[in-house]
Amino acid sequence: MRCTPSNRIALWLLTAVYLVACNTNKSEEITAEADTRLWVKEAFAKKDIMQMPTTFNHERAAIIHSRLLAETDLLKKMNLTAAYANELLNCGKYSEAISMLDTIYKFFADYNAEMDSLTKRNLYSMVGIAYMRQGEIENCLQHHNHESCLIPIQPKGIHQLTTGSRKAIEIYEKCLAEFPHDLETIYLLNIAYMTLGEYPDRVPKKYLIDPSWFKSKIDYPRYTDIAAQLGLNTYSLAGGTVIDDFNNDGWLDIVVTSMGTKEELILYINNGDGTFADRTEAFGLKGHVAILNLNQTDYNNDGWLDLFLMRGGWYKGQGDMPCTLLKNTGKGSFVDVTMKAGLTKYAASQTSAWADYNLDGWLDLIKANESLPDLERGVDVYINQKDGTFRQESTAYGLTNSLYYKGCVATDANNDRYPDIFFSPLGAPNLLFINQGYTGKNGFAIPGPETILTEPDKSFPCWSFDYDNDGHEDIFVSSFSNEDTPATQWMKSHMGTADPNFLPKLYHNKGNLQFEEVGIKMGLTEVAFTMGCNFGDINSDGFLDFYLATGNPMFQAIVPNKMYLNMEGKRFEDISYSGGFANIQKGHGVGFGDLDHDGDEDLYVVIGGSYDGDQFYNCLFENPNPDQNNWIVLKLEGTTANKAAIGARVTLTVMEEGVVRKICRTVTSGASFGGNSLVLEVGLRKAMEVKSVHVQWPCKECPDQVFTGMAINKAYTLMQDNPTPTPREYSAVQFGKHQAEGPHKHH
Repeated sequence: MRCTPSNRIALWLLTAVYLVACNTNKSEEITAEADTRLWVKEAFAKKDIMQMPTTFNHERAAIIHSRLLAETDLLKKMNLTAAYANELLNCGKYSEAISMLDTIYKFFADYNAEMDSLTKRNLYSMVGIAYMRQGEIENCLQHHNHESCLIPIQPKGIHQLTTGSRKAIEIYEKCLAEFPHDLETIYLLNIAYMTLGEYPDRVPKKYLIDPSWFKSKIDYPRYTDIAAQLGLNTYSLAGGTVIDDFNNDGWLDIVVTSMGTKEELILYINNGDGTFADRTEAFGLKGHVAILNLNQTDYNNDGWLDLFLMRGGWYKGQGDMPCTLLKNTGKGSFVDVTMKAGLTKYAASQTSAWADYNLDGWLDLIKANESLPDLERGVDVYINQKDGTFRQESTAYGLTNSLYYKGCVATDANNDRYPDIFFSPLGAPNLLFINQGYTGKNGFAIPGPETILTEPDKSFPCWSFDYDNDGHEDIFVSSFSNEDTPATQWMKSHMGTADPNFLPKLYHNKGNLQFEEVGIKMGLTEVAFTMGCNFGDINSDGFLDFYLATGNPMFQAIVPNKMYLNMEGKRFEDISYSGGFANIQKGHGVGFGDLDHDGDEDLYVVIGGSYDGDQFYNCLFENPNPDQNNWIVLKLEGTTANKAAIGARVTLTVMEEGVVRKICRTVTSGASFGGNSLVLEVGLRKAMEVKSVHVQWPCKECPDQVFTGMAINKAYTLMQDNPTPTPREYSAVQFGKHQAEGPHKHH
């Protein structure tokens, strides 16, 4: 083959590879053994790993390498070299990837071939990020220093091993000499200089990002990541988390999962003394793998929280995997009851919502699956039969849409007690279905045109909360897109040119099924590319704040995670930088909870991507409690309502400095991707008196209750039909100060 300057060659050079999905059967043969651990193993054995967009990078690299060695056609060989380099990058083998990319450069030089601009730019991007990742591995991982993972990088976090960032700077400046307006490269160049402690002084002025872009408008006390000293710094890929009390000892535990096919679920039991213990094996949970998301439930109303595990998200046509329902025995163990419960459908899913949709006192399940144009997986509506089993009633309830669902959340949009359901699909308008009160003839229906909650165009995680305490549940939905890179959109956000379709949307519920989109007005002006998220009240002022874990599978997606502080329901302020939340590694599962019983909410975040080489350490951010605000903790228990009281609407009336105000909460685990405790941890700011707590229980024709006689800075159980609050033991402990031997890797 002879190449000339006029013979332009475009190679297969993609920094994030989304392979074409192939069709798979909707149902797969289930082993006779009623244990989804075996089903998962069997399912993966049947998958075509070359058609899987994420994970299995090492296996794909080996296959591509064998094809490369056997190929004789020169052009095909170069394309395989590019594919191999890409997989090596995804594996975390950065030196080898750079070597392969150098081979491509040599190919063009040897044959005097003219490289098209896209290939040239992508080569720069891949080589640059390989060097950046090399520096990150050496400084943030091998010599773990959390400060090296936060932007703006502080003096304590400056890279001590500098080769990776130096080489990246060389590549990025070469790239910008040819592509001076490439926003992603400009962003990464500034980050590279920042890792060396040379930002902003050494950055070429024409490429310098205004330092104010890396500053919060308001100061906030800096949180500290204490996961390592508590042995909670699990090292894994993307996954979920739930914070809740799984052994009923009054202390919040932590469950962590990973989408990794060899990375098992971990249960950390809170010892009640500021330390945690890995009790995964003791509770019979070893071997549960490939779990991108999970949530808690009490499906059998026995007062012990169960777990529901979801799999197959992002695997496209290869994603048909079993979910898992784990029953808490109340005896220090979980058992797999998936088959017994009737939940054996294989379908790719990463989102579900437990609620009592027919208000019969038992929790039902809606699971939204990821459908493709040629592979309809639909929505599963599982109605609780009150005997440990569920019946599929999607058609009866009118939920037959098949879209690429990435989020769903139960909400009472019209204040009629019946849980409605909000869906956020990727690449299609959002859908709000109103619960008609199922009578055997009707179920859910789409409201009229006045209820418009369709944006953003590329939706991902969502949640329902009352951000302004007006008694109406509002809806938040974030965005995700493969059409532009996170770094590019981050730059455009600060330049004022961001695509509004990528901005998160906040729908203010005005009542009567009328919503107003108020995101920009409320200060949500930055594209986040949210993967996981959740909300909580970090400063205990009675207004709900939220955390967005950002990302994208590509390694260039090193944009900061975000924390927004609710300013009394009037606006949200970004405190990511001042508060120490701006991790540049990808975030996924997010959980808020008072783990040390000091009255404020701590924050656990699962950090890690979806490629084999993108594992990272999870974080536990200890709340510094800067304002010393007052609080109250409420655990609700239903009798005619479901035992966990999921869906209960709670309004606190408090007296603060002579003024009466309302604080509104709903018993829920929070977002479609993350899991808060079902215990209500309510900040009271400076209120000195809780006048009353009004509870609307989620059941038919059951009366509301008003509880009184509760003191501030105390914990109580509120039981349906019992007018007297029951005090709960709630004494603060100090988080353990012993240093863990190292990160906790998945078993």
